[in-house]
Amino acid sequence: MDFFKRYNKVLNQIPPPGGNGCHASLLGVANLGVSAGLDGEQIFSDILQNIPQGKRRVSDREILDAVNKALSDHNGGRFTPTPRPQPIVANGKTALQRIIEQGKISDEADLWEHSPIRLYDEPEKDPVLFLETLFPIDALIWIGTKYQEGVMGATIRTTGEWIQYFRNGGATAPHIITNPLSGKPALTESGDKETYRGNNNVKAYHYSPVEFDNLPRESQIRFWSAIKLPIVALIDTAGKSLHAWVDVSMLAKVDTPENWQTHIKMRLYDRLLRPLEVDAACSNPARLSRLPGHFREEKGKYQRLLWLSPEGRTINGSAL
Repeated sequence: MDFFKRYNKVLNQIPPPGGNGCHASLLGVANLGVSAGLDGEQIFSDILQNIPQGKRRVSDREILDAVNKALSDHNGGRFTPTPRPQPIVANGKTALQRIIEQGKISDEADLWEHSPIRLYDEPEKDPVLFLETLFPIDALIWIGTKYQEGVMGATIRTTGEWIQYFRNGGATAPHIITNPLSGKPALTESGDKETYRGNNNVKAYHYSPVEFDNLPRESQIRFWSAIKLPIVALIDTAGKSLHAWVDVSMLAKVDTPENWQTHIKMRLYDRLLRPLEVDAACSNPARLSRLPGHFREEKGKYQRLLWLSPEGRTINGSAL
C-alpha cells in the first residue's frame, strides 16, 4: 500500500475549517503521515501549510493534538514542535488595528492611481505587464491550475515564452508560483517522489505572497497602504482577499531552503506577520498566488492588478 500517495492526496483535500469536517480530517491526514514513515515535525508542517481558508482559524494546538494522537496510536510516540521565535509585536490584534488606522488609502481606485507602473484599464493585459515587470526574460515560471504538475514547455516556460503565449491569445490559468524554478526535478517535501514545482525546485528566492483570511476588504487596503514592507504587487483575487507580493530579497539574503526557513518563515512570518493575523500557510517559497488577468468563472470577475512596482517599496511611498 502506497501510504505516501494516499497521504499527499488527503493532505491536498483538507476541507475548509468551519463546519466542513476539517477537524476530523486532521487525524486522518496525521495517521497516513505516520504510516508513511514521516516524523511529527514534517506532518505538523505539512498540515499547517495545506489547511485552506475557512470560517475559522485552525490553531497550532489543534494540529499538534491530531499529530500526537496519531503518533500515540501507532507507536506510543509524541511530538513537541520547535518553539516559535518570540513575536516582534506584543499584541497582534492591537498592532493590526493601529496599522489599519494609519492607512491613507481605502479604496481600489485610489490604490490603482498610486501604482508606480501605470496599469491598464483592460485586465486581460495584466499577465504580460505583470510578468515583464517582475521577472527576468529567461526565468522559468510555473502557471497553471492548483494541482497541475510542473511540465516543461507546458505549465513551466520562460518569462519570454509566457509573454509571447499570452500576446498570441493563449489562455490564462488561475495560479502562478511566486518564484522562478530551476527546471530540474527535485524531491517533494515528503521525499517519496520527484517534482518540478515544489519548494526544492525554486532557483531564485525573490517574492513571498501575503494575504489575510477574513479581514474586510477596505481594512486590507488600508493595511497594505500603511505597512512598511517592500511590496512589488497587490492583486485582486476576485474573491475576498488581496494578495500582496513582498520582495523578500530586500529583507535578507536568501539562496537556499534553509535560509528561507530562517529568514522568511521564522523571522518575517512567525515573528511579524502571523501575530498580525495573516494566513500562515503562505510562507513557503513555491507558494501559489493568483495570476492577474485570469477570469474566474465561478466568481464572474477578473483577477486584477491593483498596484505594481518594478522594485519593492511601500505603497504609501514612505521609506522602509
